[in-house]
Amino acid sequence: MSQFDLAAPINHNPKVHSEGYRVLKKLGGGSYAMVYLTELYNETDREKPVERLACKIIDIRFVPDEFVDKFLPRELKILRQLRHPHIIHIHSIYKKNSRYAERGDLLDYILRRGPIPEGQSRIWTKQVALALQYMHELEIAHRDLKCENILITSNFNVKLADFGFSRCVVNNKGLRMLSETYCGSTAYSAPEILKGIPYNPKVSDIWSLGVLIYVMLNKAMPFEETNVKKLYERQIKKNWKFKAKVESVLSDQVKNLLENILEPNVHKRYTISEVVTSGWMFMDHRTLHMTEMETLALVKAKEERRKMDEEIFSAKNDRKKK
Repeated sequence: MSQFDLAAPINHNPKVHSEGYRVLKKLGGGSYAMVYLTELYNETDREKPVERLACKIIDIRFVPDEFVDKFLPRELKILRQLRHPHIIHIHSIYKKNSRYAERGDLLDYILRRGPIPEGQSRIWTKQVALALQYMHELEIAHRDLKCENILITSNFNVKLADFGFSRCVVNNKGLRMLSETYCGSTAYSAPEILKGIPYNPKVSDIWSLGVLIYVMLNKAMPFEETNVKKLYERQIKKNWKFKAKVESVLSDQVKNLLENILEPNVHKRYTISEVVTSGWMFMDHRTLHMTEMETLALVKAKEERRKMDEEIFSAKNDRKKK
């Protein structure tokens, strides 16, 4: 990972220019990184940009050791594996440059436009759910699903981004590994996370998806509570309801879907496959079938999963023979 001085004016940073990027504007930032809109130039013609990219710059001199040693390497490892039309594509692993999402993130879009109509919410939910299904097939959980991590492209498709908390959920022996780390955003966290017990992060991803769907439809959180203990109590009592102004126009199918996703009992909560094949998705021909790219990504994930299972099975047999 290259080092940059985040305090210096980015347009005056020689390292950025030497790598073939011209910075256009700042898109945002967080605790450890700044994100800029950049243009990547052809090596032989510096006057003609090849494409626009979102450039995430991390100066590892100013971030905690745990982030550099644990979370960043894990994020980069996972991003190398993922190839899906609704997951942000990484252009360069060393600079972590990703394709620019022209319409910003979902939270900003909702704050500007208001609640998302049910039809559009259904399409975006299907795309996010397919991205999660792809990851879960590879035994990878996202663990930080929220509106800020859903990016909207120029043609109004969405892509899942930010894999800093993502992790594999099985070890090299094929055994499931529960998570014990409290990560992600509290408002999107499932009750099993808030309770502080080991949890299956794939199941918790589904809860976060439910919160995301609710936010799209209501421009509000399902549980308006900042105190963690009180938030947990409201979650397990299923103490939430739709905003009055939208409830009357929403379909019974989406209401039923959210009832089954925002289910505090992990054994009763919908799986990602049940979300993708729910009655809500069958209401619209646009979400009835997967695109060719979506299908191909899932087929490849299943094939990769089959190879992983075969390798684990073979390793187990080898250990038995010894």
